[in-house]
Amino acid sequence: MRLANRALIMFSAAAIALPALLAAPQSGAATQPVGYAGPARGVVQVGPDVSSSATQHAQSRNWDGYVTYVSRQADFNFVKATWVQPVVHCQAAQAWTVFWIGLDGWFDGTVEQGGSSAYCPTKNGAPQYTLWWEMFPTNSIQSVMATKAGDTITSTVTYKPATKKFVIFVKDVTTGKSFTKTEACGSGQTCNRSSTDVITEDVGRFGSGNYFPLANYGTMHYTQAGATDIAGHSGSLSSTHWTNAAITEAGGGITYATVSALASGGTSFATTWKHS
Repeated sequence: MRLANRALIMFSAAAIALPALLAAPQSGAATQPVGYAGPARGVVQVGPDVSSSATQHAQSRNWDGYVTYVSRQADFNFVKATWVQPVVHCQAAQAWTVFWIGLDGWFDGTVEQGGSSAYCPTKNGAPQYTLWWEMFPTNSIQSVMATKAGDTITSTVTYKPATKKFVIFVKDVTTGKSFTKTEACGSGQTCNRSSTDVITEDVGRFGSGNYFPLANYGTMHYTQAGATDIAGHSGSLSSTHWTNAAITEAGGGITYATVSALASGGTSFATTWKHS
């Protein structure tokens, strides 16, 4: 059943204190500070309540992209997308942008996610491109392997009801290298699986409510995006089985990134950097 009033999607993870159980990154990210890609924060400006799957509109301080949802309950078991890792220009030291797909984070405080990352150690320096995963709030961004600008990345997150675990898969299609992480929801956490997410995000600073500068990635394109719900329906982000919401990253009077309309039957869209 759809939400009775989708206009009241007012969940804001800004009210959630960063949990102490966030773990430090693995050794692959030794040169990076501790950062997290967490739930959507500061969510406002949702479009009118409608009874169809027409695109809703919202803004978030840290997310830019698309989510799908049906209700605040467990609705999804799978999400996927493919993208080309964009060239990043390091307009500021410690500028950082992550590109990912996952479950949760729109209505709740957990996220099960994987994707690619571009981090700038220095201003005007060479960015570090990596593939990573995270089970927020159990850990922070866990970089696993290097990638390069121009490489095609594909990722899936699958929930396995039999084991009650999430399988996070990320692959560099260009090189053929990939990794898979199989993780349970964190102790004391509830991973609702109430949304699927295809997101470009401004990385949060560990231990504070602030963010690293958003690294200038220009415009990048997500393709082959889709989801599967617990009833077995599979489709694109614009499937009639669920509602989709286009999210612009903005806050404090600043627009950090914008999102295009869905294309190719709801399987593709673009996000564009605007401000660090």
